Amino acid sequence: MVQKNKGEQTRQRILKKTRELLVSQGYYATSISSIIEATGVKKGNLYYHFASKEELGLAVLDDAAREFAEFIEESLDGENPLEEILNSAESVLKILEEKNFTGGCLFGNTALEMSDSNRKFASIIREVFSTWTTAYENKIAEAKAQGLLPGSMAPPLLARTVVALLEGWIMMIRVSKSETDVEDCLLALEGLLKE
Repeated sequence: MVQKNKGEQTRQRILKKTRELLVSQGYYATSISSIIEATGVKKGNLYYHFASKEELGLAVLDDAAREFAEFIEESLDGENPLEEILNSAESVLKILEEKNFTGGCLFGNTALEMSDSNRKFASIIREVFSTWTTAYENKIAEAKAQGLLPGSMAPPLLARTVVALLEGWIMMIRVSKSETDVEDCLLALEGLLKE
């Protein structure tokens, strides 16, 4: 029993440390030796938990996707559906601020790097964006039903636009390292939702 717990702790440490490397360096630039160095595990122990670098990368994405889905649900907080989306977007951007605007979004980064070359990675990323847009789409539909959203754009398209806007701004903020850009992103999003 203790051995299983220790093994699970090791597996989780490998996942978390590898996630940090993938965010900062990307999949291809992250070597097995850098993972071993960052995690402090021996090579045999790493391969005990993950048969290959690809298997580890996919497990990292699965783990991060699960956490992100929970995060999005929890971040949808506010007095009305539009406020919930705006608060969620602000929470997403706060993660970037807390990391001093470095690294960007694991999912956006991986989409750019891996979607054309690896269908397994692309499938997980597609599911992440689908979960994210669906959560926003439901709130947009609620806002429309309550008369809070006068625009004519259909909820699925508007939700995808909101997520695309956030991902694009995350990329720009990662380059500019500017709190002003965070504020501008939220202003743009508010304008999109309330016009």
